[in-house]
Amino acid sequence: MSILLASTLPLAAAVPAHPRLFMPADAVGPLKSRLGSDPVAKLLHEKAMGRADRTLTEEPVRYEIPDGLRLLGASRNAIAHTLHTAYAWRMTGDRRYFDRCVKELDAVCAFQDWNPKHFLDVGEMATAVAIGYDWLYPDLTPEQRKRYEEALSAKGIAALPEKPPGWWNRATNNWAQVCNGGLMLAADAIQDVKPEQAGPILTHTRDVIKACESFYKPDGAYPEGPAYWHYGSSYHILAMAVEERDAPLKLEPLWQQTSRFLIHSTGSSGMPFNYADAGPGQAEVSPAQTWLATRTGDALAIKSVRDLIQRRYSDKKPPSDRFLPLTLLWLPPAKEAAAPETKAIYRGEQSLAFLRSDWSPGALWLGIKGGTPAASHGHMDSGSFVLDWAGSRWFHDLGSDDYNMPGYFGSQRFTYFRLQNLSHNTLVIGGGLQNPKAASCPVNPFQERDGATTFTIDLSPAYTDQCKEALRKIAFNGGKHEIDFTDALKDPTGPVRWQAVTDAKVTLDGRTATLEKEGHQLVLTTPNEGVAWKLADAKPPTEKEKPNTGFRILSVETPKATEVSLKVHISAK
Repeated sequence: MSILLASTLPLAAAVPAHPRLFMPADAVGPLKSRLGSDPVAKLLHEKAMGRADRTLTEEPVRYEIPDGLRLLGASRNAIAHTLHTAYAWRMTGDRRYFDRCVKELDAVCAFQDWNPKHFLDVGEMATAVAIGYDWLYPDLTPEQRKRYEEALSAKGIAALPEKPPGWWNRATNNWAQVCNGGLMLAADAIQDVKPEQAGPILTHTRDVIKACESFYKPDGAYPEGPAYWHYGSSYHILAMAVEERDAPLKLEPLWQQTSRFLIHSTGSSGMPFNYADAGPGQAEVSPAQTWLATRTGDALAIKSVRDLIQRRYSDKKPPSDRFLPLTLLWLPPAKEAAAPETKAIYRGEQSLAFLRSDWSPGALWLGIKGGTPAASHGHMDSGSFVLDWAGSRWFHDLGSDDYNMPGYFGSQRFTYFRLQNLSHNTLVIGGGLQNPKAASCPVNPFQERDGATTFTIDLSPAYTDQCKEALRKIAFNGGKHEIDFTDALKDPTGPVRWQAVTDAKVTLDGRTATLEKEGHQLVLTTPNEGVAWKLADAKPPTEKEKPNTGFRILSVETPKATEVSLKVHISAK
């Protein structure tokens, strides 16, 4: 590896003794005491111990690249195996957990490499080995220590190519957070035995992680969506926790704002707005949430994450948190908080608005975005929305497709149905696609009028060759459980279609569409003359794409005209 750095951060005069990553020796006693008084901490501990017990019966991960590209599954399982068994060892002293963790570390450190051609795999595997090595360090033999140190050095840090790609040097996307965060942990773990190698890495990774704060600007939204928020932010926070150990951190207001972004972007169904490359599902839990809630002291974030933990871990399908011991270690003490605002706008690269009738589980909730397909993991979804009512999601974002399809992250990206506006809850003009390189479509400020919150999204950049202007106006009346869409276009090149993806039972009657789910209804009407609602299968055009089973596209279309005003009224019953 040959990396030129402008400066190096001097190592601490006295490098803290192992274990020093997140769970020093003096953290164990207070955590054990807390388990008797904090029911949420006790719940997480029990889940962590259960996962550690299951790991005792499982084999260590193997070097397997099932898709020909990624070792990532093995890296992530190694984190889960290592952190849970090391945590159980630290909390109980039961040698079975120590031996199982060593077995995992020995297996992955014997791999031929950690698959540097897909460097996320290296970043995550380095994380597993760094934490396992650090947490077990006092009881490891000299031979074991040396084995893990050499693996972190050779298969982790030294695996960087001679000319590292952009994510290594710049704030590009979640890769910058994950890869730099993982290598920071590797360097921190071995800085006392390999200071010449570790020092420059610590300097460089801290600089890049700091630059990644730009992802959350100006007000906390994450451009790659809530799902990737957990991925990128978890590694970002791991890095910040290392920095915090060595020197106090001053947290910018941005970090409180991004915690609240997660709150607003999760609907009353418990599902986030899964824009960008994310699948649908219940809100996740991660150590980034608990660390931020603890460090900011934000009562709203504290109450939200504790409530979320209780809800999700009582589910039949609990969250997938390979970092669960860290989620527990950073869990904030309980704090009461007033309900947040029922609406919020975020003005980042992917501009967004969230509105709800109230904070009950059955509330009417709308998440809608402007933004651009050109963002990392972006879809042609400018103007798209998702909608929750009575505890269910009624209008859906279908989510990502198979990352391994040809050109998914390249020239063929927008040939795939799930990434086109043809599959999103937005406008289609003359059957055409949105501009893949569109400038970000802004969400304009809220206004209050006649009991409703109104705002406009300027979609003109997304349809540059298809109309002179496209404005999507929303009026959200939470008290009446009503939403009005007014799409105003000038000189569209073809018919204008309003559409939304649903899995509800649908009955059509001319200009009225009635959706039903579990005894509740959404009634959609349009005042436009000469139009009628239609229902089409959401099946993609090719067999290699996900089939979208159970979903249909509800639409209404108005003819081409010099000026078009297509209106849709939604009433929740």
